[in-house]
Amino acid sequence: MIKLVWDTSALVNIKEPDETGYSPGHSLWKDLSDGWIKGAHKNLLPTIAVFEVNATVSKLERKHKPILRDFYLLNENTFLYDIDAEVVSKSSELFMLNGFTKLYGADLIFACVAHIEGAYLVTMDRKLALHAKQHIKVINLNDSIKKPVYRELFGI
Repeated sequence: MIKLVWDTSALVNIKEPDETGYSPGHSLWKDLSDGWIKGAHKNLLPTIAVFEVNATVSKLERKHKPILRDFYLLNENTFLYDIDAEVVSKSSELFMLNGFTKLYGADLIFACVAHIEGAYLVTMDRKLALHAKQHIKVINLNDSIKKPVYRELFGI
């Protein structure tokens, strides 16, 4: 089972195509759902991302950048991941990992969830990718900004 933890930057990217209509976040999401990436998969969305995505959309709207407020990602392969006492307990030892000590706020949550779940962390946050990659698998969508380089991770 392929597990992916999507951080806010990757989720917002799904909604932000370039001038040709390409978005690495949307491309990865579609490759998973269309079966280009073989095997069962789970998209894990830490619950904090719901609030962060909405805050980011509000910020973009204030800057008069067109972006859809509502989009629905929950389906049979996508799950909200509760950040509860159990996750905090499982994360306590991770807080002091080299690299994790350089993460701020929700980035630490996303990295810890990916570590706990043995999942890929999907991000467009360069600092998060840099600091987390020592301990978890990272799909840095910045590497796929022009074409889906992430496919190489899955043998495509």
